[in-house]
Amino acid sequence: MNELRESIRSLGVADPETAVAVHAVTGGDPALLTTAPPQRFDDTADWLRTGFLTPDGPHFEQAAGRAAALLGETEVDEAADAVLALVVVRPRTAYDLRSLTRLPEEDLLALLPRLEAAGLLAPRANPLEAGNPFWTLTDRLARFHYAVLRPHLPRWRRGYITEKLWTMNRARFDRYVARPEFLDLAREWARDATGAATATRVTVPDPRFRQMRTLELATWDDKGAPIALGTVRWRFRMVERQLKRLRYVKRLLGDPDARLYCVASRFEPAITGDPDPSLRAVTPSELLAAAPEPSP
Repeated sequence: MNELRESIRSLGVADPETAVAVHAVTGGDPALLTTAPPQRFDDTADWLRTGFLTPDGPHFEQAAGRAAALLGETEVDEAADAVLALVVVRPRTAYDLRSLTRLPEEDLLALLPRLEAAGLLAPRANPLEAGNPFWTLTDRLARFHYAVLRPHLPRWRRGYITEKLWTMNRARFDRYVARPEFLDLAREWARDATGAATATRVTVPDPRFRQMRTLELATWDDKGAPIALGTVRWRFRMVERQLKRLRYVKRLLGDPDARLYCVASRFEPAITGDPDPSLRAVTPSELLAAAPEPSP
């Protein structure tokens, strides 16, 4: 059963993007839903300000101190704070974290299991490099803190310019809080739809341009072969160049016999009208609908 989908549906929020945004902060925890969740995405900001963004709100300090509480400390130490601030932006491999934090390898290798044991991070599958997982921030309140509160925490605590701070950080909420929840929902949907063993992200070397290409949606069978590849847009219209990029990365992988998914709320006609039978455009409503039957 797709537990994430069922948890989001249990909120009773009809608009799928609003439901995902609320769940991205609360995880459906009744203790964090002391204020009724919004029914429209435009009302999400007011709901967040009431409960999570003002210093006298019921969940402000809980969010601000979440990482320290999970670690059993009064405050997060400098090394852990640096790692968490990096993984909130996107999942990172240990190599990425070593190069960006400058931590000695032995210190980092001791820190990552500690953060995992605290429930802050989890190693997610890296299909092309099995021994080098993507370390992902998994605790929702900690993610909210590092994405929205931490960059200006003293100013949030003063409570004088909450509206201005929200305007400054709204994009960070969309990108680093709501979007990861949407990606997880898309991956679980794709895993159900394909009967895959693993649903994850994938980074593919591009020798021609000497860079890595990332797809946020990829499912793999238990033999290590790709079943489906996808590109995902949160609250943006998906344009044709993203489909072209998806097909380009598929060719970098050797052009496997894999299905293609474009996941977004809106699409250019070139995507919805594409005749490729292996391509499917998927909306947020479909992600939250009844579990799809695995395709043969």
